[in-house]
Amino acid sequence: MSELSEEMVAELLSLEKRNLIKNPHGAEQFEGWEITENGGSQWRVEELPGDCGKEFPDETVQSYFATSFELCLKKQVLDLRAEGYSEDLLDTVQPKITVQDW
Repeated sequence: MSELSEEMVAELLSLEKRNLIKNPHGAEQFEGWEITENGGSQWRVEELPGDCGKEFPDETVQSYFATSFELCLKKQVLDLRAEGYSEDLLDTVQPKITVQDW
């Protein structure tokens, strides 16, 4: 990797580590999500502890996505530039991106 410019280092340091997924645990039902497959009993949002029978380790999470016995898929497109990541940073640093929802 080439040496980072001062501007890229400043940009990296200014970006907080956060979940970029909108509505990751269904607090707003399916707002921000596109359901692409909805088989069987379909997608639903359940309140914790719900059928899983456990509290979630993060107290702010009060709901979760539940699927059916058949194929259920959903997707969300994230615009990393709109979230503050410059094209230079993405091309040069190629930061590790982790995706998860609950």
